[in-house]
Amino acid sequence: MSRLRRTFHGVASSYVLLAATAIYSLASVPMALHYLDTPRFGLWMVMGTLVGYLSLIDAGMTGAAARLLIDHKDDRAGGGYGGLIQTGCLVSTVQGGIIFVIGLTFAATFARLLSIDAALQPEFIQLIHWQCGVVALSFATRMFNLLLSAHQRMDVANYIGIAGLLVNFATQWIFFHNEFGVLSLALGSLVSTLLMLAGQALGCSRLRLYPASGGWGRVSARHFGEIFNYGKDMFLVSVGTQLITASQIIVITRMLGLEAAAVWAIGLRVFNLVNQVIWRLSDMSGAALAEMLARGELARLRDRYRSLAIVSFSFAGWAAVSFALCNSLFITLWTHGKIHWPPANDWLLAAWMIVLTMLHCHNSFVLLTKKINFMRYIYFVEGVVFVGLTILVARTGGLPAIIGCSIVCSLLFSGAYGVWRISRFFEFSRWEVAVGWLWPMTRILLFYLTMAVLVWWLSGPLPGLFRLGIGSGLAGSAGLYFFLRHGLPVGFQEELLRRVPSGAGLLLKRVFIQPAK
Repeated sequence: MSRLRRTFHGVASSYVLLAATAIYSLASVPMALHYLDTPRFGLWMVMGTLVGYLSLIDAGMTGAAARLLIDHKDDRAGGGYGGLIQTGCLVSTVQGGIIFVIGLTFAATFARLLSIDAALQPEFIQLIHWQCGVVALSFATRMFNLLLSAHQRMDVANYIGIAGLLVNFATQWIFFHNEFGVLSLALGSLVSTLLMLAGQALGCSRLRLYPASGGWGRVSARHFGEIFNYGKDMFLVSVGTQLITASQIIVITRMLGLEAAAVWAIGLRVFNLVNQVIWRLSDMSGAALAEMLARGELARLRDRYRSLAIVSFSFAGWAAVSFALCNSLFITLWTHGKIHWPPANDWLLAAWMIVLTMLHCHNSFVLLTKKINFMRYIYFVEGVVFVGLTILVARTGGLPAIIGCSIVCSLLFSGAYGVWRISRFFEFSRWEVAVGWLWPMTRILLFYLTMAVLVWWLSGPLPGLFRLGIGSGLAGSAGLYFFLRHGLPVGFQEELLRRVPSGAGLLLKRVFIQPAK
């Protein structure tokens, strides 16, 4: 299977996984709210964020191992590939054990620091214990997923993930039905994790991704040094990213309470899902781009990355407007009016969605180059500044002020840095990277945003369900049309026409702008 075909398979299967994740969220949140009150649902959200911070003990090692495997995978008999796998497994197992010990030892301290209500602290402590166990298990066995990623077989991992979601939902419902309360969420996660680990191990075996017989090598200080030296540079990036994207719920819990944290978590559920949809384009292309780097295919890499960035930004513009048009209406219907989420928040989130796509695409590529340089500090500085600002504005400005701080910090720090690094690496002008590549997205916004605002205003008197239907219909018709017509580079359009079935090709020819003869 060619590199491009593997990438398409990875992207396509990742969207199937995201669709399954969306269905899972649509079903699991109402189920959880049916069995739990809002504060207890907030416990799960806060616990998940806290465990995410504990996962920073990874110290960038996982990302480093994933990238280094690509450099070694072409020689499976020399011992380097197998030695790297064994060293990575040992490091991850030790890290998982540390997380488990921290969870067991400091769960009660975390409950007090977060001002969790005394009546809810025992349940919160139980959640921490169980979920830290799940995370420790995931750490110890994550090499299976890294092997699939390095060999561009994320389609296998994605299908296993879909099975995991089904098992997770089923086991959650069984435990809820048998009155395990909020602990049902952690137990469902444990069962699904065990299933996915077994599937990944089997997939690696069937695809022959393990080292050749006699080529396993051994754990070595040299391999540990490779992982550590690359990983330590990624660590501060990981810390900063966690502060930027996940600290909001901690600040909100501390400053505004558990109910506000639950509202935030539900209000951003679709936002986070849509971001994953957009970022899949660059994430699933990462292994292929890294392989071009490793093999010195720089001219092809330059062209591929430019096209990828433009498509990602255009996709973000279409998705952001569609999200703002529908999210608040969806939340009201989804939670049966239990959660109030103002539309103004959605338009702020739409702007942040576009900014996040830009910096995610650029800075993810910088990490692939293994030359992180000052990026190790820029994310951390941004995260510290962001947390300080949100603490200052949370009580007076509420959730909109927190979102506004996110947009400003992302633009001034990691966003600006990513543009500068990409322009230097590929020898594009900063103006072209920062502005020129956004022109296709700007054309989409000129047409689609104007139409969306008009429809949103005119449909105001209608019932919520009708408004949601109108907004979704506009996103899937006019929005999709503007994205395909104005958001794809001409070269990408031509390649797409060559690869799609003939029937779809005839339809796309009517949508795409035809070059002048």
